[in-house]
Amino acid sequence: MRFNRKMLGLSLLLAAPVWAAHVNTISWTVSKATTLGTTEIKPGDYQLKVEDGQSQLDVYSHGKMIAQVPCHWIQLPSKAAASEVEVDSDKVTQIEFGGKTGALDFK
Repeated sequence: MRFNRKMLGLSLLLAAPVWAAHVNTISWTVSKATTLGTTEIKPGDYQLKVEDGQSQLDVYSHGKMIAQVPCHWIQLPSKAAASEVEVDSDKVTQIEFGGKTGALDFK
């Protein structure tokens, strides 16, 4: 049997999504200045993105990354019902992702 490089390349390309890490994304609208880690987030609309198991949250505004915030994962007792950014006293304490038992903790 002859080795076919095109078929091997196609097989690897099709299998790539299996190896790719899952990126968790949440939209977040800030109505007043809020602290996320050590970063002050001004009022506006944001996208928060983090790969499963990674220790850095990327913050995007209008499609441009504006901050990278250290974070750590915790296990929730059950799956989160919805994606949610929890804020206490103008400081983000936790980010939950709908349907996941892992959440980001900033306490």
